Amino acid sequence: MTMFKDFFSVLFLEKSSYRFAIGVLLGFSFSIAVILSTVGIMDGFVKTLKFGLRESTGDISFYSRDGFFRLRGTALDTLESMNVDKYTGFVQSEGFVLANELSKGVLVKGVDTKTFSEVTGIPTNLNEGEVRLGTELAKFLRVKTDDFITIAFGKGNKDLNGLPLLQRYKVAGVVDHGIYPKNLRLMYMNLIELQQVLGIENEINMVSLKIPESDKIDFENNSNHYTEKVQTSVSELREALGFEFSVQPFWNEFSTLLSAVKHEKFMIGLILQIIVVISIFNIVAFVIFVNEKRSREMFLFKALGMSQAKMSEAWYKFVLILWASSCVLSIGLVHLFGIGLENLSIFQLPGDVYRLGTIKISLELLDYIVVFVLSLIWLLLLSWFSMRRLKKRSILHGLRREFA
Repeated sequence: MTMFKDFFSVLFLEKSSYRFAIGVLLGFSFSIAVILSTVGIMDGFVKTLKFGLRESTGDISFYSRDGFFRLRGTALDTLESMNVDKYTGFVQSEGFVLANELSKGVLVKGVDTKTFSEVTGIPTNLNEGEVRLGTELAKFLRVKTDDFITIAFGKGNKDLNGLPLLQRYKVAGVVDHGIYPKNLRLMYMNLIELQQVLGIENEINMVSLKIPESDKIDFENNSNHYTEKVQTSVSELREALGFEFSVQPFWNEFSTLLSAVKHEKFMIGLILQIIVVISIFNIVAFVIFVNEKRSREMFLFKALGMSQAKMSEAWYKFVLILWASSCVLSIGLVHLFGIGLENLSIFQLPGDVYRLGTIKISLELLDYIVVFVLSLIWLLLLSWFSMRRLKKRSILHGLRREFA
């Protein structure tokens, strides 16, 4: 044990070796942190997107392929048989909103203010003649609470069926869905009021619901498990309702994007391994540098009875300590990157491109394990080649260096 302690103290006899080791440690930890942050950003993107979709649409949505319908009969019996107690029916219609000489195509949702808020996380307290706009839509129209807007519905009156129906509403507030396209296009009004405008008494064209286990599963920490539960419920509901209804999970609208992110995450993870390999070459260079710089001391260790196997063991211990220290430091760097990502305006995403304004770094324990283990494998593999080179040096080689 004393010999190992003396061996490590010899490594840092000079400031140059100490500085080299610090640089190697920082470089290796930074490369690990880059990979973790990249994986975390992509996972955070998926989780943030899914969270926003779930909060704005509920867990599952379904609609009749024949158009408007009443929630009764087979559909209602199916929900009761699946123990679904949180569901809401609403009307979804398209139109144009007009304000401040600006116009925008919108998706108008007529909702039941009580049940819709239970299924989604959207506050929809609405009185007669009031609407709520998505945050980006309000910015685009340059309106605020208590301002008035005009909505052009695609339905004329009885005498002028070819013309749109214009209605004036008061803005009761804004809604933040956490997703840019929804904030730019969605608006909400009272269900009964929209039914009267469209002339569809007591009929709806969409139903959203929460799965029975939704309150028992923490989506933030168990998003994958939650997604599996939703997918299982979707399959059961599709089978029960039949072809007459189309059933979709909350992420269906962005399923192509989510699939692309999944594949990109794997490919980018592989490419970024190059960064780890380059930083490991710095570690190998440090080992060779110290062996050349402290060759006389290394010879003395061998001369005093420290075998080549013990020498290699000491080097591997140093490499493992360096790896463990880099892993710990990389965790700190990831948290630092995360704070900057959330608080610095330079990292704010253009919502019209990335669908989200901001994202968080989201990492699970498995992500840390995979990245740390892969970096260790690369480190041991490249270190083994450098150790082989050092093992070939005999005591005579050291003796010549000692008296040269």
